[in-house]
Amino acid sequence: MSRLCYSGKSAVFLLMIGLLLSSCGYYSFKGALPSHLKSIAIPLFNDRTPNAGVREKLTDMLTNAFIEDNTLRLEDETKADLVLTGSINSINTAPAVVKSGEAVTEYKVTVRVKVKCEDVVKNKVLFDRNFDDYGLMDENAGLDERDAAVNTALEQITEKILDAVLGGW
Repeated sequence: MSRLCYSGKSAVFLLMIGLLLSSCGYYSFKGALPSHLKSIAIPLFNDRTPNAGVREKLTDMLTNAFIEDNTLRLEDETKADLVLTGSINSINTAPAVVKSGEAVTEYKVTVRVKVKCEDVVKNKVLFDRNFDDYGLMDENAGLDERDAAVNTALEQITEKILDAVLGGW
């Protein structure tokens, strides 16, 4: 009888492991989106900063993120169900790490973007809000390092926007 209880416990244990592993599989937001939303347009973002090329970079990152995600098809603005518009409002650099004697050793480059997502099928604004994030750079950083910090911030903002569009249902 103890042998039967042992094999029963093993079966339950294996079943629980199987359920746990199967629940950790691929997750998609496709089921979360309303059925009428199948495509998105991402026109070139506006840029209210003096930084050249940032609006193109963010627009490209967003376009690539939606292509890779493959939940919504990219379309022209006149054919899309959703339109994602926005502007880069600021890119600020501020001290992030200060040593004794007030010496700055690291700077934080913060990017702030205002984004509006409209359901053009139902003529409804889904959200209109600010997204911001940052990248870090060394105290002696040059222009390339600053650009890398801006790129880090833009990558994180791109993920936040993708999540807001696909997961906001």
